[in-house]
Amino acid sequence: MCSKGILSALRVGVLLTLAAFAAAFVDQPAQTSKNLVVNGDFETRSPRGGPAGYNLDGSVEYRFLGDPQRDFSSWGVALQPAKRGGNGPAAGEVSTVVDGIDASAGRWFRFTFRGLPQQNFAVRDDDLYMKVSFLGEGGNTSYDAKEKSIYPQVEEARRDLTVNGVRHRNGAEVWRTYQLDFWLPFPQVTQLRLSVGFGHGAATGAIDSEFFVDDFSLVRIPEPAGAPKPNPAESVEMTSPPGKLIPIGGRWSYWARDNEDAVPAKFDASNADRLLYHDAVYSAPFAGNMSAVLHAGEKDLSGAIVSSDRLVEDNVTVSFDATSMIIHTHGIPNHPTAKFPADRESGNGNPNYIQEQNETFYLPLDPKVNARHIITTTNNSNHALPMGPIGIAVNGVVFFNPFDMGNRDASDLMDRCCGHPNQDNQYHYHKYPICLNSPWADEGKEHSPLIGWAFDGFPIYGPYESKDLMAKDARGEQALNGFNLHFDAQRGWHYHVTPGVFPYLIGGYWGTEDPRDKQHPHHPGGGMGGPGGGFSGRGGPDGPGGGFNGPPPGGFGGGPPPDGPPGPP
Repeated sequence: MCSKGILSALRVGVLLTLAAFAAAFVDQPAQTSKNLVVNGDFETRSPRGGPAGYNLDGSVEYRFLGDPQRDFSSWGVALQPAKRGGNGPAAGEVSTVVDGIDASAGRWFRFTFRGLPQQNFAVRDDDLYMKVSFLGEGGNTSYDAKEKSIYPQVEEARRDLTVNGVRHRNGAEVWRTYQLDFWLPFPQVTQLRLSVGFGHGAATGAIDSEFFVDDFSLVRIPEPAGAPKPNPAESVEMTSPPGKLIPIGGRWSYWARDNEDAVPAKFDASNADRLLYHDAVYSAPFAGNMSAVLHAGEKDLSGAIVSSDRLVEDNVTVSFDATSMIIHTHGIPNHPTAKFPADRESGNGNPNYIQEQNETFYLPLDPKVNARHIITTTNNSNHALPMGPIGIAVNGVVFFNPFDMGNRDASDLMDRCCGHPNQDNQYHYHKYPICLNSPWADEGKEHSPLIGWAFDGFPIYGPYESKDLMAKDARGEQALNGFNLHFDAQRGWHYHVTPGVFPYLIGGYWGTEDPRDKQHPHHPGGGMGGPGGGFSGRGGPDGPGGGFNGPPPGGFGGGPPPDGPPGPP
């Protein structure tokens, strides 16, 4: 996981930005919104040792969530459904009370938390929930409660996303955002109790059976357009232009302030909420995704190992020219990661670091279909996709093709956010990065959100085509072609990730790259992938003479390349 002291502030900023952004889209004044939960990141301890401001009941434990030797993690609460003795199955809850609720300032709110179900976590009767209780008169009066069962989401992810994991297993065992939008039913409500809990524990043993809970957040949101009262809408959709829009090119516009008549020369964390992308709705895909934390133990641009966490506010910046969106990235992931180099006992054996990068990519604003496009083969024999970066996510982390340097499937041996670094210490994704859902909660109830772009300029979306239908399972006119791509009127041609199904991200460029990307040092012909393996001519992680697990020189642990079965120590 990410370092909490710095990153918790970033997450508050994400919610602040998105709430204000959404407000303007429903023709209401922008609202100042912040995380109303005190100690939302669970890091501050009470004198008794628990998380300050929280109440823990039943089979729960406040502790470090992860392996200190293997994870960038934090303290939080583990729900423990394995029986702990006594009568009946285990049950438990973590809760906190938010004071000073003023209904006159707005009656719509969003409660979110970040959770991770371990592979053996189980309850009966869908009894894993998040709940908001409405209190008044100093907490002495209970008016009502809004509860949402989230166990169906856990089971849905296990059904749909497990194949996204190592060896096509446990892909649902990742951090993701859970969300509950609600409306205050009575103006007398002055307090809200936020809870996450479970009952009817059904885990058969204590090993890998917990549900991790972290990062409570409560923010005000604008009233969803046309939402019935008191029943909240499932999500806030911004279907109308927000006001003064200045076209940039393609699907991009700038949401200008009243006194502005020009597009900024650069977009960063300070104005990402005003860089709008229009498909079925208007959205700000870079909002909350432009800053990240370089952790102690990772490497900076010079290759030096840093000794303390450092906030990189300009991790991603965006500008435009007449034909392209230009993304500059430091390549630092803004979500939990494993610690790299990975220790041998992890079964991974990746000897590389996560290192700050200095890269610029160009994406066509008006992507064109390439009449000579080709679909990649399962062994990369036709080189339909280059090695190295083939696209970029909204958080500045690059996508790679499905192959390692030996032209074998590279979808295994990732961390719990589906990424890892290569021998250039460049963190990247070979498949759907589920953690990238944050700050979006992709619950599989509608078309998935945008997660990035291929270098031909066509957008890449998450796995769902519509409610309960993954794009990889669509048939007829909705079916994906061999490029993992199809067309609809709202989004035009667009790719979908296909968890567990080759080619995972894209199956080839449907369009044409910007020629400037072909000069990139990680592009074949720009210094990567020569004989003997390796970027820039060095012994590569997956090429002959090197590798995560290959023989020396440069090897680590013996055996086949990193994305094949790990070799012995």
